[in-house]
Amino acid sequence: MHQDAREVENGWNRRLTNPYSFQEPVRRFFRKRRFKGFLERFAGCNTIVDIGGDHNLWKLIGRKKGVIVLNVWAPADRDETPYVLGDGRRLPFRNHSIDLAFSNSAIEHVGSFESQAQFAAEMLRVGKQLYCQTPCRLFPIDPHLSAFFLHWLPRSFLTPTVLRYFTFNGWLLRRPYEYDVVWLPKRKLRQIFPGCTIKTERFLGLPKSFIVTR
Repeated sequence: MHQDAREVENGWNRRLTNPYSFQEPVRRFFRKRRFKGFLERFAGCNTIVDIGGDHNLWKLIGRKKGVIVLNVWAPADRDETPYVLGDGRRLPFRNHSIDLAFSNSAIEHVGSFESQAQFAAEMLRVGKQLYCQTPCRLFPIDPHLSAFFLHWLPRSFLTPTVLRYFTFNGWLLRRPYEYDVVWLPKRKLRQIFPGCTIKTERFLGLPKSFIVTR
């Protein structure tokens, strides 16, 4: 097989076995919808720290200037976007030194409710303004599993066998994988983000995610 053809085939195979690559058109649709008007809303923010995110989201939003990404890893293809290796529960920034503390679909991955409260407290501490989005468990599709309704079952039901054979991600990966999501209902978001506004993002009338702003 010609080298160029092999490269195309290998790239296609990687996309097929990577759930996030396969989901990209759907993720892009919802993110474009979610961030419509975002640049106008936060136009006065010169510095933004994206906690637990990556640079690809900012390509979609359409902003590079002043954005720093903080995560436990930094990809090789990060372009000019500055990355800081760190923990969202212990941010290396002074109090209110960042114009916007930002997080999109990250707080549900940091562990227990106590860890989530630390994450929220750090966002409140360093950011003059705040934007934190997290998915809503009431939506029938779990974006972390690419499966209907399984996330409504008790955690004990989500065994390695179930994750491997009863989720779309498991079939793409061809192996069990870790499910680390701790869902945050609105009442708990109010508890850890006092004084903030919480908006319910909906799709077809169903609650899809919560967006906390200050």
